[in-house]
Amino acid sequence: MRATSAALVLTTLVVPTGSLSLSPSPITEPTAAADRRASAKPIRDRTNIGTLSVPHIGLGTIAWSPDGPEDESRYAEVAATAMNAGLDLFDTAERYGAKGTDLIPAALAAMGVPLRGLPVGHDGSGEYLGGDTESRLGTWAQGGTIMTKFAPTPWRGDAKAVVDACRGSATRLGGESVDLMQVHMPDIIQPFARFGVENRREEAHWDGLAECYHSGLAKNVGVSNYGPTLLERAHEHLAKRGVPLASNQIHFNLLYRRQGSLATVAKGKELGVATLAYYPLAMGLLTGKLTGASLRHKKDLRSRELLRYLEGGESPSGPFAFPNTAGTIPKGGISTLLLVLEEVAAVNQKTPAQVALNWVICKGAVPIPGASNPQQVLDNAGALGWRLSEEEVAMLDSAADALDWEFNGCGFQTADSKFVGYGFEKWRLD
Repeated sequence: MRATSAALVLTTLVVPTGSLSLSPSPITEPTAAADRRASAKPIRDRTNIGTLSVPHIGLGTIAWSPDGPEDESRYAEVAATAMNAGLDLFDTAERYGAKGTDLIPAALAAMGVPLRGLPVGHDGSGEYLGGDTESRLGTWAQGGTIMTKFAPTPWRGDAKAVVDACRGSATRLGGESVDLMQVHMPDIIQPFARFGVENRREEAHWDGLAECYHSGLAKNVGVSNYGPTLLERAHEHLAKRGVPLASNQIHFNLLYRRQGSLATVAKGKELGVATLAYYPLAMGLLTGKLTGASLRHKKDLRSRELLRYLEGGESPSGPFAFPNTAGTIPKGGISTLLLVLEEVAAVNQKTPAQVALNWVICKGAVPIPGASNPQQVLDNAGALGWRLSEEEVAMLDSAADALDWEFNGCGFQTADSKFVGYGFEKWRLD
């Protein structure tokens, strides 16, 4: 990996005080947030992603979909807290921030269905993708490092589409360039593949990344959800054009290691490509905070599947079982792994979540956990400034290996696929 070793010095975090108020439109930066940023103390536990010096933990924003002024204020304070703590690495994408009602038209657009009369992209391009988190981060995370992504679809298959998307992202983020532009996934949305017609255009996307890099629209470029083979192909293709491949973002955590993730991290180290890990806490399963009692009364799909991972259970049947992402989980669920996680946490005087994040770092990746309130940001920061011992990493590996299943996501948020209206299109890391 291109990352350099960082001094493992625990940095004192300044806990922000006071409250924020934020008007929903236009998006403005709270004065208190700006004041706190001025006194921010840098995190010393850092690494490199291409030319970027970043903290060893990022902040994911996939769930940032404010619904009214109160939510706007809360997420603004989350971002301000992260900046103040020195956790100034944010992960987003052009689609992040979409409301539930946006997802169906966005999925139809992904298949190339004309959307006359429906909202267009926030950059006025007519490419409806549903999200507006980039615009918010342009205000909330000024001075931070922001990674964003281009979403391949059947109607965005050439290099120009990548360049146009990058320019739109830069505009929404409030600058002339982006810190890191990534292709969101392999070119898997192939609606006619079942009829024997497939048109993969990864190389055109890589050419687009190269144009973004050489034109200065993107300071660094990367990919997402690429396994070892495709990662090596992208690295070689870009190298021929004089472009370094900075990153590859994949699903990676203690509960998702065997399906090509570990091999992908290893290939990234070999090529000098930083690996970024999304869902590092498996949607909260590795925090130790989820309990059967807190989930059992909930009826939403995500909670039902999280409960099955937690305790075990049979796959549901019938017309309302779709998409059944979790599948059947043996009795006991993740309980044996949680016991080891809690044991290691107690020895290190850390939380299970901090241990799970540190495990990702020890494996050579940069975890990107989410946060929905300021305290979660500070909890995440507690994973920095120290490292698990080799023996502790081995204990956690062994406990994870003892499970004969892995975390595949919940509902329509999956580990290895994307829902695109007519079903799921999958990728494979191996």
